[in-house]
Amino acid sequence: MILTGQLDSPFVRRVAIALNFYRLPYRHNVISAYGDFDDLLRVNPLGKVPALTLDGGTVLADSTLILDHLDRAAGEGKSLWPSAADARAKALAHVGVAVGLAEKAVEFRTETVRRPSDKIDQPRVDRVVAQIGASLAWLERHTPGDGFAAGESVSHADIASATAVTFISHKNPEHLGGSPEGDGDYPNLLRHARLCEEMTEFKAAPFTDY
Repeated sequence: MILTGQLDSPFVRRVAIALNFYRLPYRHNVISAYGDFDDLLRVNPLGKVPALTLDGGTVLADSTLILDHLDRAAGEGKSLWPSAADARAKALAHVGVAVGLAEKAVEFRTETVRRPSDKIDQPRVDRVVAQIGASLAWLERHTPGDGFAAGESVSHADIASATAVTFISHKNPEHLGGSPEGDGDYPNLLRHARLCEEMTEFKAAPFTDY
């Protein structure tokens, strides 16, 4: 398999980390969604990352759909979703907010960094900042002071949350109320992200600021 995209993307990282947990071999095609757009279009007609090229040539796009495939490819009993219905529902809720947070964090940078200053839509930026703050507050309330988000072991909830928080801590730590080294306004979230980032599977796909 070939995973296309850079590891400064929380969406690419969550796929790479899941591949590491599943012990599924893959090659990493490091191309930029912006700088290598023409090359990316040849891989994924949407021009988005991540894209996962399967061994048979099929290309999957969208991190959530890719992970659905990988959960099945990993084999019986290896899914990163909890098996109990209540725990799975809790994990699904956590992933929904964490992935949405990552989307809004990327959108914030698109609106404030990539758009010319005279073209910035400030009401839209304000709305995105409010969504980021509300999502962080929800995740903080639903992240335990120790351990994992939805059970005794790591799940997709932990991967989605940690990759989003790590992205924000490097790109816009002001959203967290401090620097990447401090706990800011979200001590549970930042403690949890540090816990995850110390795991071998996370270290094998480190956040990289290209």
